[in-house]
Amino acid sequence: MELRTLTREDIPELLSTINGAFADYIVPFQLNAEQLAFKMSTEDIVPEHSTGAFEAGKMVACIMHGLRATGGKLLAYNAGTGVLPEWRGKGLVSKMYDHLLPFLKEQGVKELVLEVIESNQAAIRAYEKNGFSIRRKLLCFGGTLPASATHGQYTVLPLEKPDWDMLQAFSDIEPAWQNAIATMEKIMPTALGAFAGSELAGYILFNADRKRLYQLAVAPRHRRKGAATQLLSQMSQALPQEKIQCNNVDEAATGLKIFLEKQGLVNEINQFEMGKDL
Repeated sequence: MELRTLTREDIPELLSTINGAFADYIVPFQLNAEQLAFKMSTEDIVPEHSTGAFEAGKMVACIMHGLRATGGKLLAYNAGTGVLPEWRGKGLVSKMYDHLLPFLKEQGVKELVLEVIESNQAAIRAYEKNGFSIRRKLLCFGGTLPASATHGQYTVLPLEKPDWDMLQAFSDIEPAWQNAIATMEKIMPTALGAFAGSELAGYILFNADRKRLYQLAVAPRHRRKGAATQLLSQMSQALPQEKIQCNNVDEAATGLKIFLEKQGLVNEINQFEMGKDL
């Protein structure tokens, strides 16, 4: 068994390993080459900070890591851990971390972050054995948005150049990695603002092609006045009768949770965000 960091040349085999590992996952999914490239670009995945386990030259397990400086320290985000079915139960996740951790420490990484589905107890136990602990619960929603009217007391306009600092101040929570500002700057989602005169009262970030809602927030003094409903109705206009996803909403955002459920979205599955300090 060979354990080593990955290179750009490993990406085609990485795709095959990820698809093989997640074909029978709790939420099965498959990626094509374009989707993997999008994921790697938007989540800041660095092959040289990722690792793979190889048997007779074949990649049988992998950990992909994204890398970002956040809050004055360097974080590594586990963007995907995959083990082919026939190689599970052999401690490969622990072996890959044992191989990679010294290198990450040398590179100045101060914290590791990952997400794991709440019901995947085997994975949670494996991460806990490697020093990770649960930091918060993240809710994932899915469903079809209602075809609601867009009229109201607010004027909804495109945000051509979002002021990220201002938008962050509207929210009560810190977005998870895939919804964070650093990710949004790469995805360049549709950004709309609800205005009361010239004052920005709320905003929404979504991607119609990927049917994904990333962020929705309203300034405290404008809440419960219809701004969020108007913003979400604009997304509904772009995706009529299409099922959309809104993933990794912090459980602490109770107001947003209730609002999304009132709009017909269902909390289908939950994840834990886990972390480990180095």
